[in-house]
Amino acid sequence: MVNYSYYKLISSPYFMTSSPTSLRRVLIVSANPLFREGLRRVYAEKWQGRAEIVATPTSMEDARAAILYYRPDLVIVDYDDKTINRAEFMEHFVSEEAPMQVMLVSLAESGEVLLYNRKRLTPAQAEHWNPWPE
Repeated sequence: MVNYSYYKLISSPYFMTSSPTSLRRVLIVSANPLFREGLRRVYAEKWQGRAEIVATPTSMEDARAAILYYRPDLVIVDYDDKTINRAEFMEHFVSEEAPMQVMLVSLAESGEVLLYNRKRLTPAQAEHWNPWPE
């Protein structure tokens, strides 16, 4: 069974956190042409004029190069893709410093869509950040 929950999620305003004056740069990573094109169409139609699909790499090597070149705000990754190593991709994501969101989606699995939001905090912000309030 195909999981369509990611289509609802990428239509959410949560994925449009950029400044209203700038286009949100989106990168879609998948070697599956139908899945990649489906994601591209859904996102482009929903956020027409406010988001730009900057690239659709099909391999880890191309994805890393595209992230460095385009500096996307959001990267949508097909994590069941055999050419995209999920652990390697996430290691690269964590090692970079630029703010970016990564959404891991699966065509094969129905279940949760995983979203990672990388932010830079000043020491003062980090001091007050508490993910587990009492």
